[in-house]
Amino acid sequence: MIDRLFGVFLLLLGLFFIWGGASLEVPFSYDPLGPKFFPIAAGGLLSLLSLFVIAKPKKIDFPEFSTLVKTGLIILLLVIYQFTFNVLGFLIATAILVFFMSRIFKGTSKQALGSAIGVSVSVYLIFGILLDVPLPHGVILNFLLGVS
Repeated sequence: MIDRLFGVFLLLLGLFFIWGGASLEVPFSYDPLGPKFFPIAAGGLLSLLSLFVIAKPKKIDFPEFSTLVKTGLIILLLVIYQFTFNVLGFLIATAILVFFMSRIFKGTSKQALGSAIGVSVSVYLIFGILLDVPLPHGVILNFLLGVS
């Protein structure tokens, strides 16, 4: 029963996406599809797939308590990351996030430290250097570099 209710919720969410996308008004368009395409397409796909959930429900097994705790910790980490992103800067905040997420998924401290450094530096190189996306340096790095 709960899976059918979830399917109805997904159907209503998909219809809301379609309604929201159709009501977008843009004074000019730089893209042939325009900004309406993505929410309408996502809503249509979600609505279509929700019909399968409603029509052919399956038995749902709820996750163990430890999985729920890990999920809650990850959500908490992402909220903390969002609030510390500008203060700590991209490199430090991302390294801390990846370190603790690696530890949550049972990585050793050495593995977590290696992945934290590797992920934060490689993503910074890709987005900050190659794609020229402005990423915050943070208060700490600006202070060490003497930048105001």
